[in-house]
Amino acid sequence: MNHLFVAITLDQTEVVRNILTQHLVDINQIDEQTGDQAAHLAARLNRVECMKLLIEYDGRMGRKNFNGLTPLGEAQMNGHTEIVALIKDNYSTNECHEYIWYEEINRECAAWYDFLDERQVLQWARKGPTGCQEVSATPPPIDSQRIIKAREKYGERNVVRRLHPGSLLSQQQLAFDRQKETEKKMLSDLLKSRAAIVEERCATKLQAHFRKMKATNLARQQRIETAAARCIQSRFRFFLGRKKNQSAVKIQSFLRMRFASYYFKFILWERLWWHRASRILALIAQRLWRGFTGRAYFRRLHEMRNLPNPNDIRNHDFWEQLQNEAHPPTKELGVYAEYTLGGTPRTWAERNYEKRNGMYRDVVFYANVVTRRAMWTKPNGWLFRDHREYYVLRLQTFWRARVAKRKIRLLVKAKILLENAYSKDLENTKQDITSLCNFALYTHVVLHDYDTARMSYVKILSFMNERGVDNAFVLYSYAIFVAVTNEEDWDDINDNVRRAKTAEERMRKRRQVNCAGYQTEPKSLYAIAREAFYLQAVSNDSDSGESWHNYALCQMLVYRDLQGARESFRRAIMASPTDRRIISNFNALLQNSAYLGLLTNAHDEYLKLTEA
Repeated sequence: MNHLFVAITLDQTEVVRNILTQHLVDINQIDEQTGDQAAHLAARLNRVECMKLLIEYDGRMGRKNFNGLTPLGEAQMNGHTEIVALIKDNYSTNECHEYIWYEEINRECAAWYDFLDERQVLQWARKGPTGCQEVSATPPPIDSQRIIKAREKYGERNVVRRLHPGSLLSQQQLAFDRQKETEKKMLSDLLKSRAAIVEERCATKLQAHFRKMKATNLARQQRIETAAARCIQSRFRFFLGRKKNQSAVKIQSFLRMRFASYYFKFILWERLWWHRASRILALIAQRLWRGFTGRAYFRRLHEMRNLPNPNDIRNHDFWEQLQNEAHPPTKELGVYAEYTLGGTPRTWAERNYEKRNGMYRDVVFYANVVTRRAMWTKPNGWLFRDHREYYVLRLQTFWRARVAKRKIRLLVKAKILLENAYSKDLENTKQDITSLCNFALYTHVVLHDYDTARMSYVKILSFMNERGVDNAFVLYSYAIFVAVTNEEDWDDINDNVRRAKTAEERMRKRRQVNCAGYQTEPKSLYAIAREAFYLQAVSNDSDSGESWHNYALCQMLVYRDLQGARESFRRAIMASPTDRRIISNFNALLQNSAYLGLLTNAHDEYLKLTEA
């Protein structure tokens, strides 16, 4: 039973009004047990106010319940004249004959029928099997077949809502219609005013779009002209540098050829002769050893084909006899022992005698000393212990553990650095130069906010120039920044990288002196920055062309990993194929003689990737 049925049962008119106003329940929902709608229940319980609300919200009055009664029939059946008058005033049927509500199921289909006796008490009667009339004061049980036949015959009554001109509902309907017309007029006026506002906004937006397009075209033209001038300058410098390099290479090649000829003729000839002789001797020894091992291998295969299968239990006695003849074993490990066929020769005479008689005593087999079961294959414990891979694996395991510890320690430092990089703003980093450097690298590499990063780099460079000492971290970061934004040409970028390497080498030597022989890697000063910013940016957004662009320049300028930088540039150009900055820097990596010095360009690399 839903909330509407409960509210009608308790005669809570306001609750019924709230339910119908907010459409919380379907007004025509049917009870699965009785087939009643809300109108049936209100008519049966004489809920006049609830019935008015159901009529106001167009409740259906023509559907029958499982007893075959409509709401009007329920009201007439229970003697509620006020609800009967209310339904008849507001609804009409298109049937031409008077409908008898208490005989909705005709006598042909029903065995029971109801009537009012002389005391006006409702009774039920039927014609019994003997022909006598039976009368009952209690309602009979529902006959499902009778109801189905009644529904097929009568179905749902076609009840139409009607309003009398003088009724209260009619007046309410007229007031509602007038209010609806007023609201429609107000809505029409509002739509017209909004249409005018929309037209004005569209005109403003068109003008703004036209100005934006005009400014964009002008800026694009200026960028094209600037890029063309920079390209011409770079080409001119490239050709001049190429001629200088070619001349220097030719002079160096000639000098190396003369020095090599002199060194070979007067110093190296005898040494090379001894080296060649030792190599020839080593090859002969290796060839002899391979021949010996090959013949031993084929002798073992010959014995394995001729002797009975040791895995067959029927040959157990034969192999036990062989173990007795070969006793004692050459070596033992656990429950397994290694035997030589025919026994181990004690002297060279015995070995030569056996060889001359066609037997070779170098074929071994293995047996379990407890079960005396033989086998050709070496046990797993022997196989692993006898090979040098066991000790090699142990050494590799220790080395991997050491490398993993160092890598984890580096990643922890990088994580802490990345989490604290944006914890301080620009106002708090005026006195803390380290935080300002981390903040600049964070906005540059992770956020790609180049305007904010540019202001930070200006402050960092001013601080470095005031001290008069080059800082490798600052110079590397600034070189990558100006390469990404194309704000300087490659001569200035390479000059910054050269200064950074010089400062880094000076710092490394100072650490060696202060730490009594402590050695550091050449690029360890920038390793934490690479893990914290460049690799994290690539890992978090692997489809970002800007992140791959920054990481490629870091590999190219700081670590000199040219092949790794080439692969990163490929990822960047696949993510952003129309970015001119990426294309320009990729061409510098491929064509510049200071780096790869190839004849290909970024367009060829992109075509190879798309075709693959």
